[in-house]
Amino acid sequence: MNKIKISVIIPVYNVEKYLPECLDSIVNQTLKDIEVICINDGSTDDSLKILEKYAEKDDRIKIINRKNCGQTYTRKIGLDNAVGKYILFCDSDDYYSELTAFEELYNYIEKVKVDVVIFNHYRENKAKGYLEKRFDKYPKKTKFSYLDIDNIFSFHVTVWIKLYSKQFLDKYDDWFFPKEHFVHQDMPLHFQIVTRANLAYFEKYFYTYRIRPRSTITIGTTDKKLLDFCKIFEAIYKITKDKCKVVQYLNYFYSNLATRIYNYQIKDVKIVEEIIKIIKHFTLSELFLLEKKEVFFILRAGLRMTPESYMEYLDKKQIKGKIKEIKKLEVQIKSKNEAITIRDNKIKKQDLELNQKNSEIQNLHNQNNDLRNQNNIKEQVIKRLLNSWSYRIGRLFTYPLSIPLEFFKFIRDYNLIKKSDLFDSEYYLLQNEDVKNAKMNPIKHYLKFGWKEGRNPSVKFDGNEYLNKRSDVRVAGICPLVHYLKFGKNEK
Repeated sequence: MNKIKISVIIPVYNVEKYLPECLDSIVNQTLKDIEVICINDGSTDDSLKILEKYAEKDDRIKIINRKNCGQTYTRKIGLDNAVGKYILFCDSDDYYSELTAFEELYNYIEKVKVDVVIFNHYRENKAKGYLEKRFDKYPKKTKFSYLDIDNIFSFHVTVWIKLYSKQFLDKYDDWFFPKEHFVHQDMPLHFQIVTRANLAYFEKYFYTYRIRPRSTITIGTTDKKLLDFCKIFEAIYKITKDKCKVVQYLNYFYSNLATRIYNYQIKDVKIVEEIIKIIKHFTLSELFLLEKKEVFFILRAGLRMTPESYMEYLDKKQIKGKIKEIKKLEVQIKSKNEAITIRDNKIKKQDLELNQKNSEIQNLHNQNNDLRNQNNIKEQVIKRLLNSWSYRIGRLFTYPLSIPLEFFKFIRDYNLIKKSDLFDSEYYLLQNEDVKNAKMNPIKHYLKFGWKEGRNPSVKFDGNEYLNKRSDVRVAGICPLVHYLKFGKNEK
């Protein structure tokens, strides 16, 4: 005998925020003889980790991992793996509002012996701050079928407010479980079940349907959702055409279509044309077979239009859409032309500013060349002077006298550098290991050799740069730091 009384099938896709509340409402049910089949539909968040954490604690939870194939086909995978006597479908972002729900539903279906028990639910919208009761008025009979219902299109069409007999579901192999992704995928399956099953209604609120941000229902109408809507209604028509009045179906179709077109914010001409073709298809095939009075009622309720002008309206809608598109393009072109004119004026202004800057740069180049020429002339004069015989003879006679003078100058320059903040002895020794190893006085080394070898006295003063700027100092062979302290810092 099968010990599993109810199999709960949960498609799971990126619901890490809501999944724990859903699972808690199931594993804590008073009815313990259950299995929980969770189909991870290629989640990219932490949903799978949450499932595994719960499965470690509760062996009634079974996890099936699949590549993303959509909620509808995922339910079929769960159904194929279920072994319970009865089946519940639960969305992973919803939860059961009563912990006795499974026990009460099981006892009731065992008592009335039907294929499907339908129950009530809440609709939760935390963003708007309400919990609304949702219910249907089914026939006041213990058991009933679709033949006892005046209009089968007047009830909620979701699959998660029903407890199903597994034996009943296994009798058919054509349930609406398409592999492709669909919006409103519950609807055809609902009508298949309602038109085939012996039904019972349990007037209790066991399920809470959550409206969450960015869910399929809250994102609004899009191109794909409109096309899915028309495909779904085509499937519903095939299921219900022999089991209801055509006028009921068409009223259901047009009222739903009108709502979606009204909410359709994106004015896309292409999708409008596709939707119009589908509307025409339904209209030409069925609508004008009805009496004019019924036709008028449907169009008036759904699209607010008389039958006489309906087809003409559809044709004009396409033309109007194209005219609007052309006008929109004209406005865009005008706007782009204005933007191009503004851009061209801006470019002209930038060109004038650039030419002015180029002229200024050229003037600076000319001035720089003049200074270089002057420095070159100075260098040549100094070189000729130093190489002249008169300078050499004078140097020969004055050299013995210059020795004490040079010593005096060295002491003076040494003290001048020592008192300044432009010589950093620690920096100099760190940069010059040979001076440090030789244990030489860093200032003396710099004065005698360092500046000639391109060594700098500190981070604050770059002697090489100074010599490059002052060719007169370089040619004269003067220590750049000494010259700067004596003359350079006071010169502009």
